[in-house]
Amino acid sequence: MNNALQEFYTLLADLSQPEEALWENIYHRTRAEIRSFTTNQAYDYQLKLHLTEPELTQFITLFNRFSKHKGIRAAEVFRLKAYNRARLLAVSFIRQSNEYICINFYRVNQKRASNIYSFHRGHELSGLFNSTHVGRAHRALHWLDMLEFKKMKIGVYDLCGWYAGNSDQALLNINAFKEQFTKYKVKEYSGVIYRNPLLRGLMRLRARLRKAS
Repeated sequence: MNNALQEFYTLLADLSQPEEALWENIYHRTRAEIRSFTTNQAYDYQLKLHLTEPELTQFITLFNRFSKHKGIRAAEVFRLKAYNRARLLAVSFIRQSNEYICINFYRVNQKRASNIYSFHRGHELSGLFNSTHVGRAHRALHWLDMLEFKKMKIGVYDLCGWYAGNSDQALLNINAFKEQFTKYKVKEYSGVIYRNPLLRGLMRLRARLRKAS
């Protein structure tokens, strides 16, 4: 085994485009929802870089409550803290009535802002906000983030993953949400290429041992 690469698909928006072109690439009904929220609501929007430890812990706690509700994997705390120490982490949010409605986590460098986690708190805030309102806020958050990263001269907005199967309805629904912002789908690869001959030999040995067991 010379490498350990896995292919995956993701959806990208080119932030070097004029703002008008980015806007026109968004599904027309989604544009209407974003416009309705941003023009008719008083809200607090922020995109935070270089978070303090208490801030990061608070956002991780909110995500883990969401992940427990959805039955999905909890946040990778070690990775998020490592990104934050390296100044690669950004967290954005929309807040109303002193409550966080929706939150995005990103890994950010000069070339790309990659959306690690994106979630809302509709299940916890149903007494304050209906699902339509939460959905509009969530869509507005992605658009506002795109604009902020564009101002920062970041080249690409990465919605970070696209499900290539057809059996998991929850993942298909996530695909549909992401495709409202861009249809530009690309195949990419993640993993490690082992250039050192010793490492390649060790990986081949490891693969044989796994097959033997």
